[in-house]
Amino acid sequence: MSATLQAPGILHRYTNRLVAFEHTRDGTTPQNTLLFVGGLNEGLLTIPYARDLAAALPPSYSLVEVLLSSAFSGWGHSSISQDVEEWGQCVQYFQSLRPNGKIVLMGNSTGCQDVLHYLSVEGNRPKVAGGILQAAVSDREAIEMIYPRDEYEKYNEMAQQWVKEGKGDQTLPNEVSLPILGATVTANRWLSLASPGPEHAGEDDMFSSDLGDARFQSTFGMAGRKGVALMILSSGNDAFVPSTVDKEALVGRMEKAFVDGGGRLAKGSGILPGASHTVREEGDVRDEFLRRVRQFLEHVAEGTIEEK
Repeated sequence: MSATLQAPGILHRYTNRLVAFEHTRDGTTPQNTLLFVGGLNEGLLTIPYARDLAAALPPSYSLVEVLLSSAFSGWGHSSISQDVEEWGQCVQYFQSLRPNGKIVLMGNSTGCQDVLHYLSVEGNRPKVAGGILQAAVSDREAIEMIYPRDEYEKYNEMAQQWVKEGKGDQTLPNEVSLPILGATVTANRWLSLASPGPEHAGEDDMFSSDLGDARFQSTFGMAGRKGVALMILSSGNDAFVPSTVDKEALVGRMEKAFVDGGGRLAKGSGILPGASHTVREEGDVRDEFLRRVRQFLEHVAEGTIEEK
């Protein structure tokens, strides 16, 4: 992979204050679009595999990295609902550019919550042809791994108290998140991500291993009812998934909920052996990742999903 820090492309302004970067390739005239959003603290050109992914896409597609208000350190003062509203504006922009093309949403890490929310929650948003969840992990379980238990519970109680006092949109003390998570965070967003029990009602809490089947039906199942195509790619060596979690079983439950809802689950969905959270590995691991994504997008373009 090239070590250059430059990437050829087009910077689109899809709203007055938000932009999206489209990777361009010589000799291609893309009609279809893969819109990509990364996880917490990510932004344009920060995902290790982005340039390789752009080069590996079918000729009819281009990769577009979408900059949301939550990009980089902005996530602490945003929400999934705001992300999806902005993503809808970006979808509408590219639909106007390519009215005969298809659009697929792809997320990495917390970006997967955005994809699933877009696909499953009713709203006045443009329709898309499918979604890809790459490294859909539980932020709650990751936070519980990182924070000492007493601190986790202390910050949960603090955030809950602030919300009760009407201060949910105010920024918690820096000590809560800045040293560990790299950004300041409002009480509302902390509770969305940390999702304290027993309800675990955080808006971001979609992929935790202890959620019941009914919860997965309310997200994956609802997405399935929309008739979209979906691929779930769970990294086999994801450092943000607790070692006690059975990844195969967890992904299987997500897939079942989606299929039971009537969704079209792509054949390549499942565990990506040897992959880290952002597929930093070059060689066979990344090649297999790119192969699965490319095959899925080809089938979406043709309208012939090879189901798992």
